[in-house]
Amino acid sequence: MRDQNSEWLIEFSQEYDDGFKVTKRGLDASPMVIKKFEIGRNEVMAFSNHQRANKALTAFHFHPDFPVEDRPAYMRRHEEGHQIAISTGILQAAQRAQMLRIIEERVSGWGRGVAVGLQSVALYLSAGVPLTR
Repeated sequence: MRDQNSEWLIEFSQEYDDGFKVTKRGLDASPMVIKKFEIGRNEVMAFSNHQRANKALTAFHFHPDFPVEDRPAYMRRHEEGHQIAISTGILQAAQRAQMLRIIEERVSGWGRGVAVGLQSVALYLSAGVPLTR
């Protein structure tokens, strides 16, 4: 999909078979990037970073002479961003699982306390202690 206001930007989300999603953006490389990384006429630089749970952002910097019509297919074929989405997704899943264990431990502790209290009341009442009026 192209941004209506700027012909130089391509952006789409690509979901992989394992459920992880990568947002990919393609744009012309700036002269500074071309010079710094010595990008040739038919070359591309890709930079990936984490965006949020199970998702990464990858920006493709195309040499301005790289054919515009070939850019989306090039971006779809490459795995850039997938590994970072997997690694951050796995870390976040482990953190969620740890938080659930902590919550379950606390709730089960409270449950045991309530159960002991109810059992004490039941024993008190079944022992035939007179009830006050």
